[in-house]
Amino acid sequence: MIGGILAIMSMNIVDTYYISKLGTIPLTAMSFTLPVLSTLLSIAFGIGIGTSSVISRAIGANQHTLVQSYCTQSIFIALFIAIAFAMTGYLYIDTIFAALGAPSNINHLIHEYMDIWFLGSFVVVIPMVGNSAIRASGNAKLPALVMLSVAIVNMILDPILIFGLLGFPEMGLAGAALATVIAYSIALILGLYFLTFKFNFISIKACHKNVISSWKAILKIAIPSIGTNLIPPISIAITTWFVANNSPEAVAGFGVASRIEAIFLVVIMGLASITGPFVGQNWGAKKYQRVFTALNMNFKFIFLWGAISTILLWLFGRPISELFSDDPVVISSAIQYLSIVPCSYLFLGIIMLCSAMANGMGQPTPSLIMSFLRLIAIYIPLAYLLMNMFGLSGIYSSSALANIIVGLGAFIWYKRIKNDKTKEIIHDTL
Repeated sequence: MIGGILAIMSMNIVDTYYISKLGTIPLTAMSFTLPVLSTLLSIAFGIGIGTSSVISRAIGANQHTLVQSYCTQSIFIALFIAIAFAMTGYLYIDTIFAALGAPSNINHLIHEYMDIWFLGSFVVVIPMVGNSAIRASGNAKLPALVMLSVAIVNMILDPILIFGLLGFPEMGLAGAALATVIAYSIALILGLYFLTFKFNFISIKACHKNVISSWKAILKIAIPSIGTNLIPPISIAITTWFVANNSPEAVAGFGVASRIEAIFLVVIMGLASITGPFVGQNWGAKKYQRVFTALNMNFKFIFLWGAISTILLWLFGRPISELFSDDPVVISSAIQYLSIVPCSYLFLGIIMLCSAMANGMGQPTPSLIMSFLRLIAIYIPLAYLLMNMFGLSGIYSSSALANIIVGLGAFIWYKRIKNDKTKEIIHDTL
């Protein structure tokens, strides 16, 4: 999973690198699209979490027909929501980006990129949900290979379509978006093929009598999970607005730093991605102690990884940022972010693992509460206050503080769940 997610994250790095060669203005325009793209991906993640949770617990309980029903219905849910998102975004694109603080002089560049993204959004969402279903079976290799295929195709097509190589027209930002949509189309085909013929997870017949119950079971987890995953892009949108008060170049720096950060967080994201289905299968099979043993090991690992990531970004944040821009304002904004926020990665990792555990248990509310507290209740008020006192450093410091506070709370929640379930096991044994 780490390899697969790293491949997908590399797409953002590759896109950012090539777009940066077009100049600061196109890079700024693409940075303004980050909150909207994050919203779409968050919706897909939310549906995927709901899908993975119900499927993994059904597998643990050895109910294959129910697995087929859940998987098939999740694909329909993903398609319906993706189309609704695309239509809304396409019709109100100017209003959306004006609210984000995008200058009117870059609207044409935003249209170049987002018009294609909106029209192809269903191609992105469905494979993400399908991969979640495959991971729920305990197979992380195939989703990783699918994501690797997407990254390779995108990497090949990006320079060809952006700069007009090999006889293709020069498309700029539109080329970057088209390359992504084409790459995800391959993931769509591969994902549906594996789900249908290798895993036998897709069956119209299996879900015929279970439509309402399947949608209820999936959406019971998916809706809170979508809410949980929508909070970060809302936070990113507000952060983008905060940073835009400094300068459009500072927004570009924030966009560069966010993409660099994603590469270092990919290890924790991979761990969290398999923690959900692992917890689901074992919870469904009533192997609770195995869950707690795994989480204890994971916490120790992310302590080490958080320390390594922080040191590397402190040492190499500047040279990495300079790969994407030579604008001093862009570089300064990126370096400020990468010198402050990484110190909180350990606590962010705790939040991500505890959220994955809660979703795997079929209890999405704790995950929603953690996300709301971190990004809405704590971060936004703190960022507004410290922004007026310390500028960009105040905004980025607020993000780190919110991670630390909620991370400590998440660990306390985990210990309480562990102690309560241990007492219950001892009582049942006696």
